[in-house]
Amino acid sequence: MVGKRSNSFKLDNPDGFNPAEARTRSGLEPPLSIESEIPNPLPNPVSRRGIKAGKWLWLLIGLSICSVFGGVGGLAFWWLTTPPPTVDCKTISPLSTDMDRLYCAQQAARSGDIPKILAGLELVSQWTPDRPLYPEAQRLIAEWSDPILLAARKKIEQSDLRGAVELASRIPPSSPLYKDAQAAIAQWKKYWQQGEAIATAARTAMQNQNWVLAEEKIADLKNFNQDYWRFDRVRALSQLLSAEKQGRRMLAEAQQIAKTGQPDQLGAAIAQVSKMDKKTFAWTATQPLLKQWSETLLARGYQNWVKGNLTEATRLATLVSSNPNLAQTAQELLWLSQARQHALGSNTTMKPTLPQIWNLTAAIATAALIKPESRFYQQAQTALKDWQAQLQDLTLLQSAWIVGEVPTVLTKQLAQLQAQQIGRDRPRRAQAQTLIAYWKTQAQKIEDRPYLIYARKVAEKGTIAALQAAISQARQIGPQRPLRPEAQTLISEWTYKIQAIEDQPILDRASATANQGNLRGAIQIAATVAPGRALYGQAQSLIGGWQAQIRAAELARQRAEQEALKRRMVPEELREPAPTNNEGYPGDGSNSAPPYPEQFYPGSNPAPESPPASLSPVPEGHYSPATPTPFPSPSVVIPSPYEPVPPPPGQVPSPGYAPYEPAPPQ
Repeated sequence: MVGKRSNSFKLDNPDGFNPAEARTRSGLEPPLSIESEIPNPLPNPVSRRGIKAGKWLWLLIGLSICSVFGGVGGLAFWWLTTPPPTVDCKTISPLSTDMDRLYCAQQAARSGDIPKILAGLELVSQWTPDRPLYPEAQRLIAEWSDPILLAARKKIEQSDLRGAVELASRIPPSSPLYKDAQAAIAQWKKYWQQGEAIATAARTAMQNQNWVLAEEKIADLKNFNQDYWRFDRVRALSQLLSAEKQGRRMLAEAQQIAKTGQPDQLGAAIAQVSKMDKKTFAWTATQPLLKQWSETLLARGYQNWVKGNLTEATRLATLVSSNPNLAQTAQELLWLSQARQHALGSNTTMKPTLPQIWNLTAAIATAALIKPESRFYQQAQTALKDWQAQLQDLTLLQSAWIVGEVPTVLTKQLAQLQAQQIGRDRPRRAQAQTLIAYWKTQAQKIEDRPYLIYARKVAEKGTIAALQAAISQARQIGPQRPLRPEAQTLISEWTYKIQAIEDQPILDRASATANQGNLRGAIQIAATVAPGRALYGQAQSLIGGWQAQIRAAELARQRAEQEALKRRMVPEELREPAPTNNEGYPGDGSNSAPPYPEQFYPGSNPAPESPPASLSPVPEGHYSPATPTPFPSPSVVIPSPYEPVPPPPGQVPSPGYAPYEPAPPQ
């Protein structure tokens, strides 16, 4: 403490703990003062340093106060001498000062842009006289009103009455040009009303087809001072008059064309009137007839669509498409016809294909274009439901077809199971059943084909036993099987070969007998070939040839007898020499004997010859020849030549036979 002595040899207790004081407080010792404990005659150096620090502190405080007041004065001087910042017109708002808003309005008006000038007028015209800047605002109103009125006059020159009136009306009442603007507006409206009245009269005359009055009214407009009425409106009305006259002529021609009521003529009439100018009264007068003709064609087109005549329905709808009022309806009928054509394209073949699926998808997408407000919406929705069901069935059949294309019995059965999922109420039920039958047939072919392959292999030996074994193998293919016709054809072919092998020796013996001159014996041998046998036709052909030789010999004998009779009746000196022995008769080896045995002459009735002992017995099941009758005498009429019977059809297969294979569904 300052002013008190301290013990220089005593250390300070940093914790403030004094042992002497503690003892005193505890009652062990009485309190003692420091001054009485240690004398300190020297002065305190800490007291002198404190006095000096106080003087410097007051000096620093004074300097700080002077610095603060000096800084404030300097800042005030800088603020007074520095000009204010420029106003940012992009951030201007109704809360900004009038000076800032007026400044921004002036800057905008200097660009000469009419909308910006109007915005400035709108701003300052609302200020009251109590505003400090009111005089400046009135000066700017007078300055800005002049370009506004000038722009309004340009509008009226451009035939824009509404725009001119709107601009002139924006000039505030406090502007010196306000009265001029109002007078101009009144004059423009009056002048415009006069011109509109004349133009309306001209249009009314056109509507009534009073072409002379319309031309007079158009001429009245030429007396106006404004270029708009003298040139623009006169030109427009003149063009309208020409279009009206042309439209009336086209209407008359169309009525003449449509008198027959035929679809082509109605379509030509619609195309004729559709060329009219749509702004004319003639076009308005045409609408009832145009609608009548178009509705007639649409009704006929829909009837053809119902009957399935889609080409005619499309053609009739195309005739109506030139009518702008019913063009959408005609387009919807076209969509309906095109959708149905796509759907019919999915029925081209019984085999499900990707083009069929694409056609159904196209039909569904086309029919979906018809909106609910269309008159054909119900028909489109009905067709859509059917086509969507067909698409589901066709997709299922397509996957079944892919499985069924694998040439195994199992895959054919799997394809049948998949196609059987299409129920009786489904649209593709008939196609599914047809494919099921096809796959069933293919599976049976795969099962039966080995029998025919083996039978053909056995029949290659060509012997009777091999052919009979092949026939037995082929007969294992039962009725109602797809390869049954082919098996029967092979059986017939092999049966023919067996019969040919059996009967060929008979024909060989008959031919040998005939070569020996015994034609009758040859006929008897060849007749053992029974009808229906493979070589029956050949045998009958040989018999016919031999009988023809016998008839020729008989005729030769008769001619010889007649010649002999003539010679006996002629005197001997006039007779011709008799023929020598070299001119014998055909039929045997002699040159003198007659060609036939005695039993063939009249009066003889011998028993028929028995067949040679060398002939083999007739096979069981073959027909035996009938007992031959004696050859007729010369007095008996000779029967007509024998015509051989051709073999039954299908008995002999053609050399180029190919196995029967039913074609797959297309």
